[in-house]
Amino acid sequence: MQERTVRPVGSTREVEVDVRLIASTNRDPEEAVREGRLRPDLYYRLQASVLQVPPLRERIDDIPALVDHFIAFMNEKLRPQVPVHGIEPAALEAMMRYSWPGNVRELSNAIEGAFTFGRSPLVRLMDLPPAVAAAANASGADALRMSTPVQAVQPPGIVGSFADTERDLIKRALETTGGNKVAAARLLRISRKKLYAKIAKYGL
Repeated sequence: MQERTVRPVGSTREVEVDVRLIASTNRDPEEAVREGRLRPDLYYRLQASVLQVPPLRERIDDIPALVDHFIAFMNEKLRPQVPVHGIEPAALEAMMRYSWPGNVRELSNAIEGAFTFGRSPLVRLMDLPPAVAAAANASGADALRMSTPVQAVQPPGIVGSFADTERDLIKRALETTGGNKVAAARLLRISRKKLYAKIAKYGL
């Protein structure tokens, strides 16, 4: 990588190459270096240009374009008997409201599953994975609960106050969106102004 040369198998001399190497990781590389899980010399050779890609839940406006891309890709890859040329509005709405903990890979798998189980020229709500489809009729709070892991379960019969529940829900929305208040407000289906007021109220 440093010298931009390779030695072909069986050869005794180096050959210059003109390539661009792209590497990706879903972990913090600097933290991995500190913990000894990533070689520093490798990391410093790779980090000439670093791009931080936010999770899909923070860029839900990208979802329609990604859906179109994967529909075209799956038509080419799977060649279904009934070609798919679009997505139902209700199905797209569900996908826009789901928070995609598995990011773009999960979205790709959802479209591929719709091709596998659907027999329609449109991706339908009923063709989507249950967790994604359920987001269509759920409130913002319910959609958040369905797409984030359960942290703890209260003992039967113990119910927190409304304020405690609201504070916890807002906190989880902020955690889910990585602190992105615009995305959190959209997820909770409240205005950004109201979210700021709640954040101040609960000292979040």
